[in-house]
Amino acid sequence: MIAIIDRSDDACAREVVLRAFERSFTPGQVRLLDDIAAASRPLAVVVVVAPREQDADWIAPLLRRPVKIILLGAIGPRIASLAGVAVDTLDQRAAVAAACEPAPTYGLSESAGQIVYADQGLGAGSPLRQRSLCRFDFTNEWNNLGYGRIGIGDDAWSVAVAARPVDAGVVGELRIGPDAPAGAVITLRDLPHASVLWFARPVGPVDGADWAIVERFVADHRAAELPCRPYLRDIPNGVTAALTMRLDCDEDIASSRPLFELYRGRGLPLSVAIKTDQPDTAEHLALLADLDLAGGSILSHSVTHAPNWGGSAEAAEREARDSKAWLESRVRGLTVRYAVSPFHQNPTYVPAALARAGYDGFVGGIIANDPEYLMARGGAAPFGPAGFVSHSQACMLHGDCMLAGDDPIRIYKQAFRQAKAFGQFFGYLDHPFSPRYAYGWASETDRVAVHAAFLDFIAAECAGEATLFVNEETCLDFMRAKSATVIDYDASRDAFAVSQGNAAGLPLAVGWRGRIEAAADHG
Repeated sequence: MIAIIDRSDDACAREVVLRAFERSFTPGQVRLLDDIAAASRPLAVVVVVAPREQDADWIAPLLRRPVKIILLGAIGPRIASLAGVAVDTLDQRAAVAAACEPAPTYGLSESAGQIVYADQGLGAGSPLRQRSLCRFDFTNEWNNLGYGRIGIGDDAWSVAVAARPVDAGVVGELRIGPDAPAGAVITLRDLPHASVLWFARPVGPVDGADWAIVERFVADHRAAELPCRPYLRDIPNGVTAALTMRLDCDEDIASSRPLFELYRGRGLPLSVAIKTDQPDTAEHLALLADLDLAGGSILSHSVTHAPNWGGSAEAAEREARDSKAWLESRVRGLTVRYAVSPFHQNPTYVPAALARAGYDGFVGGIIANDPEYLMARGGAAPFGPAGFVSHSQACMLHGDCMLAGDDPIRIYKQAFRQAKAFGQFFGYLDHPFSPRYAYGWASETDRVAVHAAFLDFIAAECAGEATLFVNEETCLDFMRAKSATVIDYDASRDAFAVSQGNAAGLPLAVGWRGRIEAAADHG
């Protein structure tokens, strides 16, 4: 069992951490407990959110037997000694370093503060080699590398302390400048019968590719000596990369056609998210019909594209329900089950409101707001009803984000390579032109050429490998079926069973003890 003990008195941190572990290790292996005495089975992994000093009384005895401990958040001297570190409160220099200016057009902006990962051990397992505390590729909204903001302070998304290792190794070090280390914020202590992994941030790396550190610690670390528990991969078995691409049609629909023809010509599905208070001209409806026939998918993008889905649960439900009805009345045989959130804004009332309107999930995730929904792995949405899912797709392919120099799409190449190394389902987006706004593209010809170059790069990067390119609905169906999958580990046999081998017709994969295996082999 993976037991989560929450001491934070923070409902958001509790929900975010619980769902993150469930998305990777499935609800069959994860339990939220008030105390370890409530565990019905021996504990293999114990996660403590915001540990208190008195928790040392029960953590210390656990370390005398095979167990893995994950500590999340600021820690006092007694807990720090168990983690093998001494901690100091971060000073104002680090707080200043966390600041990040909005990204200029055709440029990017990164904070001076970064977490730099070790080149060996668990640190080497992070596809992110350095994680800026904050970075933008477009104004102060988009981080095309897909991870969230880390502040300096006492909230769940920040770090308040850094450590000096005493009897632990550094996994991630906070630096506030090129030659200005501020201390370790992720450490690992290996004991004869146990290992202790500490993250200074109360929610850990739930919102970035560095979540791989958690998966590898639980599933692989010291496999010959300590308990290991399997996790579900974010992509289907047998492929090295999985992708989906969409256009968010905020102000026009028919102008999607040049990109649609590019992708269709390459045998790749294009998806669209439609804001429905647009004229339903013959050209718009023809594009939707052609895209649907070609194997693309059509999602809701609300009716009016209002901030925060209209500002209330009632408004969000109405926007979702009316948008769904508009689309289904205009595309023969269409059933709309998924949405793309306007501005990627998702207050916690959104999942339940969309579920009441007949949806099964939404696409969100952005550094600018609602950090609960910027998720390293797709699946169950925090604060959502059972079966309701989300998938973070924070990579926006825009002319505004092309960079100066010989390789204007180098950030997109980095984003794809990072997702591939993480085994993450990679989603990217663009917007069709409108009379008002061209999203930084010089022309439609220019835009199509950049998309073609990115597709060429992906093909070259994955040459000789199995790659999956699907529409948004298939991606989200996979996430939804994956979230309903249960891994049941039997400690007496040191074996596990997976409740299903496929999700939405795609084979599931599990990671365990350094191997990637078909879930169907563990029925």
